[in-house]
Amino acid sequence: MSASADLADTHAHLTHPDYRADDALAERAAARGVRRIITVGFDLATSEAGAALAAADARVWHAPGVHPHDAAAVGPDVMAQLRRLATLPRVAAIGETGLDFYRDRSPRDAQAAAFRTHLQLAVELGLPVIVHSRDAHEEVLAIWAESGWGHGVMHCFSGDADIARRAIELGLYIGVAGPVTFGNAERVRAIVRDLPRERVLLETDCPYLAPDPYRGKPNEPAYLPLIAEAVARCWGATPAEVASITTANAIACFPALAG
Repeated sequence: MSASADLADTHAHLTHPDYRADDALAERAAARGVRRIITVGFDLATSEAGAALAAADARVWHAPGVHPHDAAAVGPDVMAQLRRLATLPRVAAIGETGLDFYRDRSPRDAQAAAFRTHLQLAVELGLPVIVHSRDAHEEVLAIWAESGWGHGVMHCFSGDADIARRAIELGLYIGVAGPVTFGNAERVRAIVRDLPRERVLLETDCPYLAPDPYRGKPNEPAYLPLIAEAVARCWGATPAEVASITTANAIACFPALAG
């Protein structure tokens, strides 16, 4: 995909420790047409660093949050810091937050409590939410519905077609990441084929889940065009059409990206 494309990476971890020696991520991405990147916090340190990076680079927005793996550490002091970060310039969302019953690195009740607290902050500030859901889709949708909030994305979607339909009905967008490119991921591609195009977002989740042919290597936003090309094949569309649709969706989901 050419540099004239206009793609949005709606979920990257540019402040991940794996990138501490690499300050050209956004520049390489822009050279491939990726002009908007949300760097997503997964703890206080990465959330703080994300706010600083967004302040310094007009191609980057930030989302403060604590990943469910660290939910046991989420208390009033942590939420006060997240609230402060969420009022800084170029904030796009709250997150990532949600439930991870695959790794279970925090007790499930702590994960649910932290998820609810993040949602309360999002409602208070009127911000979208970036939702992590792994082996916990029913529970995630129940807490989301309970909150009454209707602005956010199920990032790196790993559910089935029914979960996707129900998530969309509850106001969520669906994040499509590197697995859509994997040779053994026909189930993922089948779901992507049937998704309403106006509810699809693209993301790398870098440094994780690098698309083919980089699978197993560190990921980065510059690889987002490979995901767009895979979605284009699913839809019978051109990569430029996918870029146009998904970037419009990203701005609809995350209005801060319009600025």
